[in-house]
Amino acid sequence: MKLHITNGDCTGEMLNDSPHITGEVLCWRDLLHDGPVQSLPYDTYVSTRTTYLMALLERGEYSGDINEQAIMADFMARKEVLDRIAQYDEVVLWFEHDLYDQLQLIEICHRLLASDVALPPLSLICINHHPEVPFFHGLGNLTLEMMNDLFHQRTSLSRAQVDRAASLWPLLTAPSPEPLAVMAQKEIPGWPFMADALRRFCLEYPSLETGLTLTQTYLLLTLLKAPDELPALAHHLTGAEQSGRLPGGVSAEQRYYEILTGPARFKRIFHHLQALEVAPFMGDLSVRYELNRLLHAATPYIAKRLVNNEAVYSLTTAGAEALQMRRQWQSVNTMDLWRGGVHITSDQCWLWDQRNACFCIET
Repeated sequence: MKLHITNGDCTGEMLNDSPHITGEVLCWRDLLHDGPVQSLPYDTYVSTRTTYLMALLERGEYSGDINEQAIMADFMARKEVLDRIAQYDEVVLWFEHDLYDQLQLIEICHRLLASDVALPPLSLICINHHPEVPFFHGLGNLTLEMMNDLFHQRTSLSRAQVDRAASLWPLLTAPSPEPLAVMAQKEIPGWPFMADALRRFCLEYPSLETGLTLTQTYLLLTLLKAPDELPALAHHLTGAEQSGRLPGGVSAEQRYYEILTGPARFKRIFHHLQALEVAPFMGDLSVRYELNRLLHAATPYIAKRLVNNEAVYSLTTAGAEALQMRRQWQSVNTMDLWRGGVHITSDQCWLWDQRNACFCIET
């Protein structure tokens, strides 16, 4: 039996629905670009990640039924599958090119080697585009037929490739970001998208100029100026109209211009952020979380008001000054966030110097 490891539920559901791709599916549900990712005994690691993910759900205004017990159970079920990895005749990894997925691949390779059992043959499916998908954001954009074609095109993953990805885990979980920054400047053999992802990860540290991450800067830019166009959104809405998923009487074109030219509501901000990113990696929950970081700071960089019971966002004076590089976050707000094993605080503030491609620290 084959084991398919995927980047989340959407791809996992598609694999389970496929009549041609058989085997067990393991969805790797974690966003390793934020929150503590440390080298810890597994039970402690699970507890730390669970605490962070619960905070993400709360601050990201999650309205579903996931709770702490469910998150911990998912981590333990993942370990149970890897503990019996030798029973599978092949393990197939289904991933994409973006930061979210590439960090997951690092952890998966680390966990596979840490299982201390003989590994079955490993295969990899990892793409950054598809010729039949105009706006590729992930495997979830594909059809079952496309997924089946990818399965037949999978490539073998060598032990050297697994070792190379796993060797990045100690750098990701280290209390200093400097070794990872050095690695990000190199191409990583066998992993064509990894270096770009690590360089993007460096940009999720506060910048030397403003103390803002690149995501935070992009969010402020979405509020500074409305987008001229959002072609990926137009394409998505056209597909929704054709499949009958739009409310009755609303055309794709009408809905598109409502979002594009209307107030800065969440949907417009989200799609504008996706357009600014070279390789989008954040889902709506993470984007809401980042918006709320800017909104609820001691000196807020954005403001929110309700219009027809829906949130509309705008820049504050402080946010506008930050975009002009006239204000640094850490001069007016507390710095407290994690990137991998690095705890960035007001007392030990790691900053990314993009011009020199290196980190510096303020204490």
